[in-house]
Amino acid sequence: MQYLEYHIKKEDHGREVISILRSDLGLSTTKIRSVKWDPAGILLDGERVTVRHRVAEGQTLKILKNDSENRQKRILPCPMELAILYEDEDLIFINKPAGLVCHPSAGHRQDSLANGLQAYFDGKAERSSIHLLGRLDKDTSGIVGIAKNGLIARRMILGQSIEKEYLAITEGYLPLEKGTIELPMEEYRDPEDHLLKMRPGNKKAVTSYEAIHRQDDLSICRVRIATGRMHQIRSHMALIGHPLLGDSLYGHGPAGNMARAALHAHLVRFTHPLSGEERTIKADLPEDMRTCLNNMTDL
Repeated sequence: MQYLEYHIKKEDHGREVISILRSDLGLSTTKIRSVKWDPAGILLDGERVTVRHRVAEGQTLKILKNDSENRQKRILPCPMELAILYEDEDLIFINKPAGLVCHPSAGHRQDSLANGLQAYFDGKAERSSIHLLGRLDKDTSGIVGIAKNGLIARRMILGQSIEKEYLAITEGYLPLEKGTIELPMEEYRDPEDHLLKMRPGNKKAVTSYEAIHRQDDLSICRVRIATGRMHQIRSHMALIGHPLLGDSLYGHGPAGNMARAALHAHLVRFTHPLSGEERTIKADLPEDMRTCLNNMTDL
């Protein structure tokens, strides 16, 4: 079990534990309720206390970071090989291959990335749960971040400390070296193939790109998104006339060895919510995209 520690300062003397949990540690009502009932949830100098206990200067308050056991048992374990790029007791970042869904869903109840992570945690007898810090489409490869407990997930999300950069191969020669696409979008069910897709709508969506190499029939771009709409990059690039190579939903489908949309989350920068350290994680291009580039540029 892992704990979040708080050392009681002079100005904290006489405060109730619940005040520190809310104001200083930023715990949600749900998390406070969880640790309140856990026998090892709230410790003051190693002894269990209630949220109404008053603290004294010099004491050490420890709050259990792990989620409740019920929260941890919701996902079935499925052993699989995981490409771990970074891990500590609070966070883990995985290089997800194309073709793997992030979370259990219809048709993928036991073979998602989350199922693999549950098996990994179980194998280490680690009391961790799975909080995805953003998702990737099934056919998008690259970095996926996971918080191991709700407390860290909440701090990562509220702190907006994750910056993600994608690499994409688009069809055609992009006329501008840099651009920002601000086209609102919405989800809809295509009446012809019954698939869920995106089209121009009323939900804000902002995508920025930088073409790092252009030639007559292909462009390679670094892409960042300021919003997180479904299929945002794929849809936006198609709407400006440059769909992703291999994209069957918004483009012209498989091309050469590219049987999926050529999109890869290759870089993540984040500030660790506890240590405050800045970290950068990179994931190399997968073989299908690297082969597709055909030595166009050295990435």
